[in-house]
Amino acid sequence: MKKYAPLFRAGAVMTYVTAFLIGSIYAQMIPTLSLYLVKRYGSTPIEIGLFFVVLSVGTIAVSQVIGVLSDRGMNRLILVCGGLFAGAAACLCFALSPSYWIALGLGVIAFSFAGITLPQINALGREYADETIEPEHIPLYNAVLRATFALSWVGGPPLGFILQHALGATSHYLWLAVAHGVVGFLAWFFLPRVKIKKQQPIAPLDERNATTPSIPTNLKIAFIACAILFGVNQSYIIALPLYLNEYLGIASHLTGYIMGTAAALEIPIMIMGGILAAKISLLPLIRVGALGAFLLYLGIWLSSGLWHIIALQVFNAIFVGFVAGLGMTWYQDQMPSLTGTASSLFNNAINTGNVLGSLIIGIIAAWIGYHHMYAANAMFALVALALLAICKDHTKSL
Repeated sequence: MKKYAPLFRAGAVMTYVTAFLIGSIYAQMIPTLSLYLVKRYGSTPIEIGLFFVVLSVGTIAVSQVIGVLSDRGMNRLILVCGGLFAGAAACLCFALSPSYWIALGLGVIAFSFAGITLPQINALGREYADETIEPEHIPLYNAVLRATFALSWVGGPPLGFILQHALGATSHYLWLAVAHGVVGFLAWFFLPRVKIKKQQPIAPLDERNATTPSIPTNLKIAFIACAILFGVNQSYIIALPLYLNEYLGIASHLTGYIMGTAAALEIPIMIMGGILAAKISLLPLIRVGALGAFLLYLGIWLSSGLWHIIALQVFNAIFVGFVAGLGMTWYQDQMPSLTGTASSLFNNAINTGNVLGSLIIGIIAAWIGYHHMYAANAMFALVALALLAICKDHTKSL
């Protein structure tokens, strides 16, 4: 166990704690947004889809630009804290907006800047790990970091639905605004300081005067695959409370317990993935995660009761544990000198997926219903698995 001691130093532990607190806020906020839009503004599936599309597009634009700038010397700790305070502003907008369109405009602008928080804390954590942890244990460190985020989703969604039901949307989002601010102050005082490195982007051989990083072809393919996988996952999360109520006649608040079950199962799978990553390549494990996504959505389409959906969370945990848990590390390994860009690229695969998922809700679910949407999700996941099957590991081909 002595060889794992660096994983439990003060700096590492505070990174885990901060990720857990950030995850707790997101776990209360994201799953309840669709219900909030329906109950407060009477939003249609198209309006719900539009809301999440604009939210995701804004986040992509801001976080990718900030990711590149952060690799040129911007202080990641300032970016993490700034993102948290932007999240507080977004929650205030959601709490106080009198109309759907004001919530869409002001809230989404603020939340776009909040989107830098997760990629920057991952990049900060990776740079801290590079300074203090043996290279063979970095995948396990990243898996533990992702597992603490998953742990926050065990109780976060149930708590979010309970608070929104008990307090109402306004008080709930005011509470989340305060929580963002508190975590921002804690992050500033307790996250580890790492040496700020001014890294120069790696230019393509045929474009030596390029000013932006060259993204390897394997990452371009993987980006598309991950965007598809996170897209169907986004539509799954948004639609689940509405699907339970409309198709299975189950109370929407039980969505929180389903998501909490998945998060609890994700944690040991993430830790196992981190241990396996020290022995085998990450890419085959990520492919297994994609297969888990396919089986999840196929199973939900065929399910007829709550216990079916709860049992299927094993496949959800495999997807999240291997794709979300190991994907960040794999992206960083493909661009080892540009951790901020790589982290933002992976996070923007998630955000691009959020756009796709929102379009699935706004178009496919509106056309064929929430039930058959899950059959479409299974087909999309199969396409993503095929893309990952042809994807190469850039670091091993050099």
